[in-house]
Amino acid sequence: MTLPGISQRAIAAASLVLALGGCEVFKKSEQVSATVTASVVGMPAGEFFDRYGRAYTRRETADGGASYDWASSVPAAPPGTVGPDERVCKLRLGVDKQGRISAAQIVYDAQGTKSTSRCGEIFATR
Repeated sequence: MTLPGISQRAIAAASLVLALGGCEVFKKSEQVSATVTASVVGMPAGEFFDRYGRAYTRRETADGGASYDWASSVPAAPPGTVGPDERVCKLRLGVDKQGRISAAQIVYDAQGTKSTSRCGEIFATR
């Protein structure tokens, strides 16, 4: 008869662990987002693309600016069973009509080479 009680407690404990783990992931995501924003907002778009590589899409916005989709370049993966290297950072950049980045949204942030965030590694202040 105590088995259902144990099962409910186990489910509750597992839920709590998952919730706390999710909070940590969200916290890290906020930190990475703040790092990216501090590094790129205000930068001329041309300087960003010269430094980090070209965008793969561009859309005009109603206010005279543009929206860009950008992905970091990735070195080729070694041959073998490793598969393609997916350590990339993808951003959506908002650029004002003066050509300066006004917003940066992380669209995809893969595992980095030395940390849990590829975007964080690319845009960490040097």
